[in-house]
Amino acid sequence: MKRLLKPVLWLWLAGASLPGWADEACLLLAETYYEQIFCELKALGQGGKLPAFYDFRRNDEMTQALLLKRPAAKVGVGLAMPVRQKTEMPAPQKAEQFMSTVQGGACLLEGISLHCGDSHYRLVANKGNDQLPPGVLGDANRMGIPDLPSRMNGGQQLDYLRLSYRQYLSKMLEIGLGGSTFSFRKFVYLYEDVTSRGLDFRQRFETMFGFLKKDKRNMSVSERLPDIGNLKAASCEPLDERLAVCDGGYKNLVFIAAD
Repeated sequence: MKRLLKPVLWLWLAGASLPGWADEACLLLAETYYEQIFCELKALGQGGKLPAFYDFRRNDEMTQALLLKRPAAKVGVGLAMPVRQKTEMPAPQKAEQFMSTVQGGACLLEGISLHCGDSHYRLVANKGNDQLPPGVLGDANRMGIPDLPSRMNGGQQLDYLRLSYRQYLSKMLEIGLGGSTFSFRKFVYLYEDVTSRGLDFRQRFETMFGFLKKDKRNMSVSERLPDIGNLKAASCEPLDERLAVCDGGYKNLVFIAAD
């Protein structure tokens, strides 16, 4: 079975998105709390009676929770049941206000290069395990999302999410999955989805990171640069002097400062 997993993940990370491949690259597709739990249960061998990923996604969240309840209880995975209507995906304008700019002004996209003010970035691809520093896929390496302050006003929340997103991207780059990241808009949505249920946002990302490291140890990835397609420079924003991102809608593109 393990031999079959490698080409499946390779194909998906190379740009394929057919539903039949979703379960094998599950956590790289999961955008909500219930989708993450679904993927974790699959990884724990409790997905035999669960639908395929995209079929699961089509259900409302109450149905999703009910589908997950029994297999989650079987392996002792805590599951928060729905208490209110699902949070709407933040509009792009809302997510963009979390971004910081280095020099201000528009970015210029030239192939795999991104120029924002005086900063120059290059597109990032996934990396094979033979290119990673020793130990990064081990249990001791943690995501390390910053502590959530007990009280935050609007501006402090923006700062916290901006800092957390940078940490998330840094860790995904560290384990060789810089070409398979959440956009900032989806990151904010997951934060709102998790915290609205009274759950620990930091711990949720630590759990996700643990499963991703385990998958990365056992699966090959495509090291091909992501397809930029019809990406517009208006969708790109520098996070700091080291990182910039472009929200391409169905995929997120990460750029790192050029030497």
